[in-house]
Amino acid sequence: MTVELDKNSIKTLIGLITVEIERVGEAKEKYGFYDPGYFYKLVDIRSKLMAMPLAGELPSAFSNERW
Repeated sequence: MTVELDKNSIKTLIGLITVEIERVGEAKEKYGFYDPGYFYKLVDIRSKLMAMPLAGELPSAFSNERW
């Protein structure tokens, strides 16, 4: 399966993941605990999306198929 993302889609995903990271941080402050695995997975996904080149205006493609 391949998913193509344009620049706006990537920015939207980054925004949604950032909101979820903030929600996890708020839950930690409020309740004193959180799932660190979930938190760090979100941070990792956001970092990978932010590292994607956006200049070429060509859609980026992700595939779960091996090369």
